[in-house]
Amino acid sequence: MEKIIGIFFIENTNIVSVNKFPETGDDSTIVYEVVRVENKVPLFYEKHFARLKNSVKLAGFVTKINNTRMFIQIEKLISENKIANGNIKIGLLFNKTGKLQSTKLYFIPHHYPTKTDYENGINLISYKADRDNPNIKYRNRELRNKTNKLITDNNVFEVLLYNSNNLITEGSRSNIFLIKDNIIYTATENLILKGITWDFVIEICKKQNIKIIEKEININELKNYDSAFLTGTSPKVIQINKIDNIKLNKNKLIEIIANEYNNIISVYAEKFTRCRI
Repeated sequence: MEKIIGIFFIENTNIVSVNKFPETGDDSTIVYEVVRVENKVPLFYEKHFARLKNSVKLAGFVTKINNTRMFIQIEKLISENKIANGNIKIGLLFNKTGKLQSTKLYFIPHHYPTKTDYENGINLISYKADRDNPNIKYRNRELRNKTNKLITDNNVFEVLLYNSNNLITEGSRSNIFLIKDNIIYTATENLILKGITWDFVIEICKKQNIKIIEKEININELKNYDSAFLTGTSPKVIQINKIDNIKLNKNKLIEIIANEYNNIISVYAEKFTRCRI
C-alpha cells in the first residue's frame, strides 16, 4: 500500500479518512503528478496540470479533467489536513480498457534536501533501467521499489538512470544536468520526462545567456564532465557532489541558476497569495 500522510485524502471530490485509502490492484494504471506546497501555495499548479493532461493523452486515454475543479480539490485537501508544506500527489486511476475509474489527491511523504545538502552537494548512484514511455508520468512500481532500495542501501540522495544503450536519461524522480567548460548539457527530450523545474532551468539559461545543449550522453563519458546538478519538485535545484565514484566540482553557474529559480518561486507565491486575498 502506498504511504500517505495527513488525516484525509480526496477521492472523486469526496473527503475520505486515510484509514480507507485503498490498495490499487495490478490491473490498473496510474497517471500522476506531484505538486509541492509551500505556505499553502501549490507551486506551479498550472504547469503540473498541463503535464498531467499531456500524460493522459500520450498514454492513449480519453477523459476530461477540469483545471479549476482540480485546483479547488487541492485547496480543500490543504485546508482539511491543515498542512501548509508538503507534496500532494494527483493520481488518475485507469482500468485495462482505458476508462477512468477514480481520481485521488493526497499528501505523500517527502524528502527535501537539508541545508548541508545544498551547501556540499548530494551523492548519486547509477543504475541501468529502461522506461517504455519516458514522456509519460505513470506509476512503475518495480522501478520505484528498486531505486528506493538503492537509495537506502547506498545512503545516497538519488539514482541516476541510464538505458540499455548506455545513454544517461534522468534521475528516478528528477532531471540531471552536466557541466563541461561552463557549458551545460542535459539529455534529449525523447529520453526524459521533462520536469517542471527542468523547463524553468532551460528558460533561466536562455535569459542569463548560459549556453545549454541537449544531447545524448553516454554513461561512460560521465568522468569527462566537471560539475553536475539535479532538479525536481522536491529538491528544486541542487548541485551533485559525487556520482558513483566520480567526484564533481562546485560551479558558480549552479548557484546562479538555483538563485534564479528560487526567485521565480517567490514571485509565483507572492502573486498567488495576492490573488487569493
